[in-house]
Amino acid sequence: MMGASVKGPKMYVALATTDEEGSKGSTRLHMDMADGVNIMVHSEPRPDGSQGVAAWDLFRAEDADRLRRFLKRRFGANGQHDPILSQQYYLDAELRKELYDDYGIKSHRVYQRPGDAVFVPAGCAHQVRI
Repeated sequence: MMGASVKGPKMYVALATTDEEGSKGSTRLHMDMADGVNIMVHSEPRPDGSQGVAAWDLFRAEDADRLRRFLKRRFGANGQHDPILSQQYYLDAELRKELYDDYGIKSHRVYQRPGDAVFVPAGCAHQVRI
């Protein structure tokens, strides 16, 4: 049936990444049409024995158009697709600094541990790294 929505919970499995220049993150920058609640049920310990966490970068919905302009300018994205919805980009620490310096847009970083829930409002671009 066309236009049918998926019902019930979804599960995501992600591998650890860094925030170093060139990182692709665990989940690239994207935006959802509906509100989402994301619950972390498990994480592997880090090599140093500390608990693994997910680092979420959440962007305000009202910054979406300027964020798109940044992505198009920075990556040469053509006008044929939405650079947020394309899920092609992860903004590492250097790119987030450039975004802030050039456009005044700052992500809101949330650290999620097992048992924590992260609420992402519809229309808010976000990305994750584990």
